Amino acid sequence: MKPDGYDWIKYSSLGIEMAVIVGAAVGGGIAIDRKRNATFPLFTLLLFVLGMVIAVIRLLRAVDKD
Repeated sequence: MKPDGYDWIKYSSLGIEMAVIVGAAVGGGIAIDRKRNATFPLFTLLLFVLGMVIAVIRLLRAVDKD
C-alpha cells in the first residue's frame, strides 16, 4: 500500500530522468557534429528526437503502471 501524497516524488524524478535523457542525447549529437565539422547539426537533431521518443516511452510506461 502506497502512502498518499508522495506522487510528486515519482513525477519529479520522471521529469529529471527525461531531462537527463534528452540532455545526454543532445550533448552526444553536438559532440558528433563537432567532430564531423558539420555545417548543419544533423546528429544533434536526430539524437534530440530519439531522446524525446525514449523519454516519452519511459514516461508512458511509468504512468501506465499506476
